[in-house]
Amino acid sequence: MRVSDLQPARFPASPSVENPNSDSYRMFTNDFNKASFIEANGDVEIVWNERYKFWAVPEFAEGRKAYCDIKQAHCEIYGSN
Repeated sequence: MRVSDLQPARFPASPSVENPNSDSYRMFTNDFNKASFIEANGDVEIVWNERYKFWAVPEFAEGRKAYCDIKQAHCEIYGSN
């Protein structure tokens, strides 16, 4: 399945898709949100994560892991608050 196949919906039923190089997610509440995501990241392949109820993007996994590793290192040095 691809991002273009998702149907935007009002919150809380909005589809949630991983952002690249971050630990955040993009929610598609309207077609503009979806079109902006596709313009910035392409019409990427998505996979449903049943446990956490979001759409994962396998293509973004490496960048997201690198971001989370750096974030964890900073938390260990400076704390998380």
